[in-house]
Amino acid sequence: MITIIDYGNTNANELAEFLKGISNDVIVSDAEADILKAGKLILPDSSEIPHSVKALHLLNLFSVLRMIKKPILGIGTGMDLMTESFKDLNLTCLGCFPVKCVKTDDEALSKGTFLKIDIIKESFLLKDVNATDEFYFQNPCIIPVNEFTTAVVRNSVEFSAAMEKNHLFGIMFDPVKSGESGIKVLEKFVEQD
Repeated sequence: MITIIDYGNTNANELAEFLKGISNDVIVSDAEADILKAGKLILPDSSEIPHSVKALHLLNLFSVLRMIKKPILGIGTGMDLMTESFKDLNLTCLGCFPVKCVKTDDEALSKGTFLKIDIIKESFLLKDVNATDEFYFQNPCIIPVNEFTTAVVRNSVEFSAAMEKNHLFGIMFDPVKSGESGIKVLEKFVEQD
């Protein structure tokens, strides 16, 4: 079972409907029991990182997510939540990836735009991605390129488009709005053991 964690102000239900085209075993939940039962977890994109961190604390999920050893996919700000901290607000995040996310001044990225990614390291999630595939990015934050980066965007500034570390995965783009390109990536996550 794949559990999409609902911590408010997310696109969890839209993502669940999209994922049901790939797997019938998908639920949206904020219950600790559903998270512990799940085979895989998804941290969906949300409107604000501070609100998401606060919600995870209020739901008593923050510590659980920091200790869990099953595949987790962070999408958009869900990937930001998997970092050590949000540097600009001095906000502690889950710490899955020991890097910091920072605000970006890239207006196109904040408003939403399609961009190509450059795969720089072998990646399970990006195995079926072609060089011509474009992905939809809309995020006020970026994660600098680091040792866990598997793909980058080279726009006005270079940043991590995807990261992987053991059973942890992050994608900065929105797979639903990315269409076929996004489906390829989500299919790989569903296949992941």
